[in-house]
Amino acid sequence: MKKLGVILSLVLVLSLGVTAVAFAQEAPDARIGGRGRLWARGAGYAEVHGDGRVDVKGHGVGTVRVSGAERIRTWGQGRRQEMPDGSILFSGWRGRIHLAGQDLNVQMAGGQIEFTAQGRGWVFLQGSGVYRANGWQGRWTSEGVRIELGRTAEAR
Repeated sequence: MKKLGVILSLVLVLSLGVTAVAFAQEAPDARIGGRGRLWARGAGYAEVHGDGRVDVKGHGVGTVRVSGAERIRTWGQGRRQEMPDGSILFSGWRGRIHLAGQDLNVQMAGGQIEFTAQGRGWVFLQGSGVYRANGWQGRWTSEGVRIELGRTAEAR
């Protein structure tokens, strides 16, 4: 039964990832100059891509798929599985997951997603939730919102 849950979670992560890219809308004011920092909490699908670090707070539900991490540290318990493509899949994780690297990609799906991303790159949020970045805040949308981290308006 646990294998079925892991397989269904993986299918959800992969299918939402494809949907997320297809509907990505960049928020017009969602740029942070210099090195960016963002905190988000919600339900649905979230993806972080770039150079830096991501700290995930696991609530025991959902999945986190990681690729490109040079450093992974975990505290807590849940299922950690290495996938055939070299990525790591965490499912049902209760605790913390600390990730760092260049060209890091983190995909999260579930009913309780909470994380902080710091560095350069982008964050995509689809579903229902809130996020904060350098004094401003916003909401996740069903179409998805893409927030650029660590780029100035001129770099666009």
